Amino acid sequence: MGKIRETTAFLNPGQTPVVAADQPLYALAKQIQWQWPEEYGEDMFVVMFGGLHIEMAALKSKGTLLKDSGWTSCLDEAAVASSGSAESFLTASHITKSRQVHQITACSLYRLKKTAYQEYCSATSQPMSFEDWCKEARPTVHNSIFGTLF
Repeated sequence: MGKIRETTAFLNPGQTPVVAADQPLYALAKQIQWQWPEEYGEDMFVVMFGGLHIEMAALKSKGTLLKDSGWTSCLDEAAVASSGSAESFLTASHITKSRQVHQITACSLYRLKKTAYQEYCSATSQPMSFEDWCKEARPTVHNSIFGTLF
């Protein structure tokens, strides 16, 4: 961590060094910060999880929201994934596949939303903008929060 501080001070004087690490190294870095706070304290270094761990936590949070929502059944019925694989996406067991399925879900929800907006436009003489329509439709659509979250 001393070398990181020296390099950061040389390249960008005054910047607080930021260290991103996977879980075992993160734990070690935090122990170093707590053991020697005057030299490596939390006010002198920012230690954070790496991108993979952040993404995994985000996917697990989405899985918690989607649990018992029928999402896994939809994936199974649409032949996107088997029921066992769909259940594993809730816990982000395989991060690449989980990411892809969440992207497919987001794209599908967006297409459904755009289709509903096009139907609204064809039925109305002076349609609202898509953004205004989404804001107005949000309170009337059951579980529409999922459409804005994902």
